[in-house]
Amino acid sequence: MTSIEQRTQMWLSSDNRRYWTLQIAGWLALTMLSYLSLTLWYNPGQWDYALHTLVQSVLGLIVSHPLRYVSRWAWNAPIFVRIAIVTAAVIAASVIWTALRLLTFGWLTGEWVSPVDYGGWLFASVIVFGSWVFCYHAAKYYRQSLEQKDRIAAVERAALQATARAHEESVKRLTAESLYQEARLRMLKYQLNPHFLFNALNSVSGLVRKGEAEGATSMLARIAEFLRATLEHDDELEHTLDQEIDLLGLYLSIEKIRFRDRLQTEFDVQPEAIKATVPSFLLQPLFENAMKYAVGRSLSPSTLTLAAWLDEGRLEIRVRDSGSDEERRQERNAPSSTGIGLRNVEQRLRSAFQDDFRLELVPLEPRGLEVQISVPAIGIDGRPLSPVAGTKRREPAPTA
Repeated sequence: MTSIEQRTQMWLSSDNRRYWTLQIAGWLALTMLSYLSLTLWYNPGQWDYALHTLVQSVLGLIVSHPLRYVSRWAWNAPIFVRIAIVTAAVIAASVIWTALRLLTFGWLTGEWVSPVDYGGWLFASVIVFGSWVFCYHAAKYYRQSLEQKDRIAAVERAALQATARAHEESVKRLTAESLYQEARLRMLKYQLNPHFLFNALNSVSGLVRKGEAEGATSMLARIAEFLRATLEHDDELEHTLDQEIDLLGLYLSIEKIRFRDRLQTEFDVQPEAIKATVPSFLLQPLFENAMKYAVGRSLSPSTLTLAAWLDEGRLEIRVRDSGSDEERRQERNAPSSTGIGLRNVEQRLRSAFQDDFRLELVPLEPRGLEVQISVPAIGIDGRPLSPVAGTKRREPAPTA
């Protein structure tokens, strides 16, 4: 919108101000025109004729004012009905104004107009009030065109904003899907790396050499079941914590066959917390990290603990391990040691919750590590969750 159009729009912001500005300006212009073209030409220096010129304009302003209400009342009528109503109003106003002009002319100048000239005076009145109605309708149409232009501009702005929001959501969705596919590829890589599949197959081979065919068969079956579950959840970006724990159970069942009594697990999950939505395959990298640095490096039993609860509209998750026989804190806390696991978890949390999440690694005393996650507690239907009154959470005891 140009600066001229902006100033015009500001000027047109008040109906009454616009109307009286045009009304007074129009009749002043007619006064000057009448004086310069008639009074000054035919009666120079005669102030009674000049006064009549001014008085007739004031009377015209008064008589023309009702035309505003007539035009406004007839505005929404069909075009031919509106023309008829406005024409009748113009004729009536012209007759009234002509009569007033003739009376004041005779009264102020002492010169009475011959009835033969009444027609000329009436014709001039019709021209004046016809022009008045034309200008009124032109101004009203112009204002409506500006308002329509503003409405179209507002709709266009809203459409652009909606398009921008839709584009932003689309970008977020594509980013989430991209991160998800990346996580799935990393998980497949994780399943094929020595920390899981190779070690699991070696464990199967060891069971076979020991003659424990039943154990080897059970482990192979669980590996197949876990791989099948990962493929079944291939298209999921998020699901409930309950479903995530089910998938985690499949993974741990394989690792328990591999590590036997060296792997102990504890689950302390609040009943309402299992309904919260989390990114799919969120917990496996955390347990894999604990498996690598705690269970895999210790000959004595190691305990992995999962705790989850709702707290003031947030889902709190804790994954804790009891550490290894020879804890190396510096290695566990080094960024390069997290591999794909914790980086993958952070990327998926950021994709799902933007910056509204917390992921921290907290060393435990005398050994062990706890991964702390805090995200909004949202159900699968998108509604916030809250704990049931009276439901209490049992905090996992520190592992010595």
